[in-house]
Amino acid sequence: MAEQVYIYSLQGPADELRQKADTYLGTPVWHWVADPARLDVGEGLPETWEDQGAVFNERGELRWWRQNGVYEALLVTEEPVEGLEPLPGTWWGETQHLFLQDLRERRVNPNFSTYPDGKTKGRIEACVCYRDGVAMLVSLRKFVQTSEVSGLRKS
Repeated sequence: MAEQVYIYSLQGPADELRQKADTYLGTPVWHWVADPARLDVGEGLPETWEDQGAVFNERGELRWWRQNGVYEALLVTEEPVEGLEPLPGTWWGETQHLFLQDLRERRVNPNFSTYPDGKTKGRIEACVCYRDGVAMLVSLRKFVQTSEVSGLRKS
């Protein structure tokens, strides 16, 4: 089902983005953070904000990247945020369930042994975001149990 989404551009130091994630998304949240040598996935706000990453939950996602020593970010929400101006265009989102790579496969070999929900494989719910009818980004929402996903086989 398609719903309106709001996407905002943010910029600032990691502490300011951490505060915005806490304010606009609340808890609980999941995160992923990465630099050229490492990818970490976990529950809660990350302890360190690397070159890029995201904090997400059912309310939305704050995705950041570091450019020229400054953090830039996108805040994706399904509710308007007072005091922020959304990016131009007509934005809407569509919920999709995506398969997660089985972490036990040798070709994967990440530096974590389970996803934050404690499983080695599974599914994640995401919002595919469209601007003026063109798919622009996939915004993560939550890890889902097989029972929450209709029409898919149990694995």
